[in-house]
Amino acid sequence: MIWTRRFYFERGNKMDTPLARKLRPRPYSAPICKLRSREGALVTSPSAISDLLTSYYRDLYNHSPSHTTDNQPLCNDIKDFLSSLSLPTVEGKQAQTLVAPFSAEELSEVIKGMKPHKAPGPDGFTMAYYKKFSAILAPRMLPLFNALLTDGHFTPESLSASIVLIPKPDRDPLLPENYRPISLLNTDVKIFAKLLSNRLDLLLPRLIHPDQVGFIPGRQAFDNTRRAIDLLWHASSSHTPSLFLSLDAEKAFDRVEWPYLFLVLEHFGFPEKFIAAVRSLYASPTASIVLPHAPPTPFQICNGTRQGCPLSPALFALILEPLLQAIRQSDGVRGLRVGDQAYTVSAYADDILLSLTDPTGSLESVSSLLARFSHLSGYKINMSKSEALAISVTETESACLAAEHRFRIQRSRLKYLGIYLTTRTETLYGANYTPLLRTLQQDLDRWSRHMISWLGRIHCVKMNLLPRMLYLFQTLPIPLVGEDLQRMQRHIDDFVWGGGRRRIGRQTLYRPRDRGGLGLPCLRSYYYASQLAQIVAWHCPTTERRWVELEHSIALPLKLDLWIWLSRPHRPLLRTACPAITNSLTIWTKIALKCDLTCYPSPLTPLCHNREFAPGLQPAIFSSLTAKGLHRICHLFPRGTLLQYQDLQEGAHLPPASFFRFLQLRDFALRPHIKQAALTKLTSFESTCLRGRYTKGLISSLYQQITCTLDWAELPYIRAWHADLQEQLEGDSWLDIWEASRKISVCTNIQEQAVKLLMRWYTTPAQLARIKKTPTGDCWRQCGAKGTYFHMWWTCPVIHEYWSTIQTLFEEVMSCRIPLTPDLFLLANPPVDLSQRERKLLIKLLGAARRAVAEGWIKMEAPSTGRVLSLIRDSFLMEKLTAIVHHTMDSFSKTWAPWLSYDPTCTI
Repeated sequence: MIWTRRFYFERGNKMDTPLARKLRPRPYSAPICKLRSREGALVTSPSAISDLLTSYYRDLYNHSPSHTTDNQPLCNDIKDFLSSLSLPTVEGKQAQTLVAPFSAEELSEVIKGMKPHKAPGPDGFTMAYYKKFSAILAPRMLPLFNALLTDGHFTPESLSASIVLIPKPDRDPLLPENYRPISLLNTDVKIFAKLLSNRLDLLLPRLIHPDQVGFIPGRQAFDNTRRAIDLLWHASSSHTPSLFLSLDAEKAFDRVEWPYLFLVLEHFGFPEKFIAAVRSLYASPTASIVLPHAPPTPFQICNGTRQGCPLSPALFALILEPLLQAIRQSDGVRGLRVGDQAYTVSAYADDILLSLTDPTGSLESVSSLLARFSHLSGYKINMSKSEALAISVTETESACLAAEHRFRIQRSRLKYLGIYLTTRTETLYGANYTPLLRTLQQDLDRWSRHMISWLGRIHCVKMNLLPRMLYLFQTLPIPLVGEDLQRMQRHIDDFVWGGGRRRIGRQTLYRPRDRGGLGLPCLRSYYYASQLAQIVAWHCPTTERRWVELEHSIALPLKLDLWIWLSRPHRPLLRTACPAITNSLTIWTKIALKCDLTCYPSPLTPLCHNREFAPGLQPAIFSSLTAKGLHRICHLFPRGTLLQYQDLQEGAHLPPASFFRFLQLRDFALRPHIKQAALTKLTSFESTCLRGRYTKGLISSLYQQITCTLDWAELPYIRAWHADLQEQLEGDSWLDIWEASRKISVCTNIQEQAVKLLMRWYTTPAQLARIKKTPTGDCWRQCGAKGTYFHMWWTCPVIHEYWSTIQTLFEEVMSCRIPLTPDLFLLANPPVDLSQRERKLLIKLLGAARRAVAEGWIKMEAPSTGRVLSLIRDSFLMEKLTAIVHHTMDSFSKTWAPWLSYDPTCTI
């Protein structure tokens, strides 16, 4: 029982598994009690079910026995197919990096980064075991892994796997094919695969075309959904007969043939040592189906990349790239063209969306390519489950195409990557946001029936509701209906407060916790942040993101990454009605100045297409200078000094006319307001855009910029504390106070009490009198004074005597002088002369003393010292057990050493 208490002490009411399961309970997954055989008979005995599943997966993982490296005609066909494609290759330095010996640091980072509680493979050793004993195991594993880069190999037992079956939703559970096989690999094999994966991830962005965004570092799903929405608008507005075809792959990861896999790796130019290391993972592996009451029957694996192997996603991206390139190269496959580029295929792993013009001819060529690729690689498209959306194609023609190629035609919408693409942009909101908002409101109503603490409710919103909203914010570049968003936000507020009175101001509630707030997500601000992040992506190289290249083409002759930095009077007319572009620009115009993202004129003000600089309206005459990187006024003042023409001539010859054009630019740059703007320090958002990189955590960073425009000193509870203390605490002091409230304990309930006191959550007699709940606002400890917040916590004689007793107690514990001040005892702002460990312990002890006061908030007497000691001992025990679980007893012992000396009943 005590260990169960410890579990919820550490993980209750926070963004962790217990709360997640309470919000979204796992669907009941009954054991497989019966299956239907190929003959149609029902099989019910465990052994017969095991035999049926083993037979099915044995066939699946050996579906083409003739596909071996000994099949020379097949290998020649694969080589001919790959040779006909324009694919990048691994360069020399990159090849050396791939096959360099693994370092101890690499191995340590992999072990640290892997999740400890994943199900183990047949050997039963979990990742937690490897983390615990990494100092002993790593020096022995490193030579083995380095040997695998040459001619080493795993033992057959190491390559065995257990397959667990997850039922696919809304599928017939009686059919073996309606279960998803997850391979539970031995952990040492997974560590080696992760080492290879980490190295391969560094090369994937260069080897894999931007059309593929699945499992490629730096690429997101919205890259393809925004592009698809742009193409749908373009096809519809230009009345181009088009077909958007979503292909459904059958057992995509499980059907890959190994001869094709290794020939692809050779064609990409991977060094032989690296390929040998990959081969070691596929050297006669075995697997067995895990079912209760049935002994496992091992069988050989002869094809497929295992779902559960860290290396599989990267390998699959390489495997599929030749097909995508073949479709791009094919003369018979006509994709939608915008400008001089064709946008034919987009993919997220095996989720492929084709955007085709000339549907009849293009589908013939696509079918031919798919058939050939299926023969070579084992990859198979299930056309009966594939769906298409027709634009400007007659119903008769689309019906004929569907009948001939056996896919399904959707009239108004098509599901892709979890969202519905529609034929008209105006219907995107109703198809996606409306049902989601309805579901979220129902979830909030259901969660309200659970016993969840105040901070726990905020964690519910951040952990469950926000990611679902944020996915649509990113993938759908469309405006929101303000009334719907406000209604959803009110629903969230009601849930957080449990339908009761709101005790903290909204500006405090929505402010990030490290800035003095509670971090409740503001949906509108997150929507703005996600759209601003895509404006940052406009500044990325067009070769990295195809939708950026597409939208720049749509906006020609203007460049969006330059146009937005112009003030309104100096902006040329934007000649496009593309909804995604106009929505992003509307949001930018609305909040750029309001949230201090920029000022006008900005240091990023463009030199061309600028009405204030008349010669720049003819950008072609400045092409020689723009080729040297002169695009913005800040480029004319590198390192704060005016650029000289001689600097531009270094390393390249400029035509004579460029000197005159440079003089025109310099004359413009020396105008007083332009020079001042060029030398102005860049804002954080401007710096992010100028770097041209969509970095990890960008949306969170932008969200903080949007929500933290209010200065910390203007927070209502801070003003109230300053009035009570009759002094102004500095910003650094408040940073320490906020950090102390977060780090007082791993227990959310203890953190919650600290936050409640800090943010003046508790209702006082004076407040009750103001709202006419009581006739007077006198202190209920009957001291005769008015019961204000500061009085109830500090100046009341009864409570002040209590704090004096606590001061004496804690001075005895800490063996040092502790000043009796409210900023220390109430706000946990300890004196600077204490060591870090002493400060940490004192904050924990003071937290227990404050919790004792909160427990007896409406009582006439102050808490007893015994109650405070009881709370401290309870916290000591819970933190001790938590330290045992996390192997941090050494740090725990040093922190609690003064208390152990004082209280002999507590022992390590």
